[in-house]
Amino acid sequence: MTLARPLAALALSLSLLAAARPAAAQASLQCRTEPAVVVLGHPLHWTLTARDLAATLPSFTPAQFAPDWLLTDQQGASGSTDGHREQTATLTLYPLRSGRLSLPAVQAGGGRCPAQTLDVAAAANGEAPLQWRTRMTPARPYALQALRVELWAIGGGNLAWTTPQPRSAQAQIAPLADTVRTEVIDGVQQLVQVFAWRVLPLQAGEVAMDFGLLRAHAFGSLRVYAPPPLRFTARALPQWWPADGLIGAPQLQVLSAPAQLPLGDTTAWRLRLSAPGLDRAQVLRVANRWNAALPARFGPAGVQITRAQESSAEAGDTWDITLYLRPQNAGRLQAPALRLDYFDPRTELPATARWMPPLLTVIDARPLHLAIGLGGAAALLLLLFALRAVGCWACRSWRERRALQAVWQATDAAALKQAWLALPARRGLPRAATLAQWLSDAALPPPHPLHLLAERLQRHLYGLHAMPDFPALRRAIHAALAARRRRE
Repeated sequence: MTLARPLAALALSLSLLAAARPAAAQASLQCRTEPAVVVLGHPLHWTLTARDLAATLPSFTPAQFAPDWLLTDQQGASGSTDGHREQTATLTLYPLRSGRLSLPAVQAGGGRCPAQTLDVAAAANGEAPLQWRTRMTPARPYALQALRVELWAIGGGNLAWTTPQPRSAQAQIAPLADTVRTEVIDGVQQLVQVFAWRVLPLQAGEVAMDFGLLRAHAFGSLRVYAPPPLRFTARALPQWWPADGLIGAPQLQVLSAPAQLPLGDTTAWRLRLSAPGLDRAQVLRVANRWNAALPARFGPAGVQITRAQESSAEAGDTWDITLYLRPQNAGRLQAPALRLDYFDPRTELPATARWMPPLLTVIDARPLHLAIGLGGAAALLLLLFALRAVGCWACRSWRERRALQAVWQATDAAALKQAWLALPARRGLPRAATLAQWLSDAALPPPHPLHLLAERLQRHLYGLHAMPDFPALRRAIHAALAARRRRE
């Protein structure tokens, strides 16, 4: 019993040692790629699987695969399965050229994968290979002459492209609108994706333009391509042309140029000048020279230069010029033309663009203001006279209504006579003393009813005849006077 236990423990240790030896012998590193057919621009998944390795799998950087491959992603995982320790690393790579490309060898602990060579097809089965072409307009540009560069992607089919971001150490690059159009390529009409830029060579000599990597999507799957760079030579400008001179015809837009101005006011001519590579110093030189050429009677009051907010790559660098004017004398003023000298690359000769300002009419408004003031004063006097006349008419009408009311309310012949005489016979005459004077002042013809009514009232006043119906006489006199007042 005493020897049995040590012997059993020894046997168990030997069995465990025997089991560990096959496990150590099974440590491995495998590297595999998928899909089986590698296609230019399509993703390739490179999977590394380590089994029972003491060392961890290495990490990779994009520089280890450049320039033939683009590393976009790597995922790692580790765990245990059936008592074995496993590590996996999956790298997503994009081949950037077709032909035979190599993947680097991998070493992890005692495991090793040799370098792999893969054949990258130019296109998938049944598809035409993607072609790249570049076009320059003009084909032989000068330094500081803007040109249009197009990159054509031919045979992309259903790819949805992302606009590339090219780079150049020798030129300024500004993007233009992308287009899709049909072109005849090698005698066959094909759909072409066109990327365009405005390129401005900064100096004479070789210019290299790297388009970078172009990304596209097909049914949600990413594609990556590397078009070849563009290289061209920018010609040197003639030595007789100044270094700060304009290259190519500038574009001039008139934003505001008033043709009339009141004397004493300040006006502004606003122009928009556009040209590729145009800088502030060039614009100031043009504006100051024009400002100095203006005659003194224009009253130049300063120049302001600002970069336009709506600059476009097609137009180039755009600046707004504001020229302030404050003429001191009235009259018609004609400014000299704005002269823009430039080098014309098409003719290789100097050329000039001109803008003729409008005829500026300066109006002295002081005589007009004086006439308006006098007219206003006269109108005010007329208004006052009219108001006075209306007031007099209202007062007279009120007095006449009161007198007519007194006629109607008279209780005897004496009161009736006084009420009659209170009514004016004619405007502007004093009050009559008697009825006869009133009729004379009124210049009434003899057949007028008031003559008969006046005689009847006289008889009643002096008692020549009895007046049995005084109210009827009063009503008749009131009616006759009221009728005469309405006719007036």
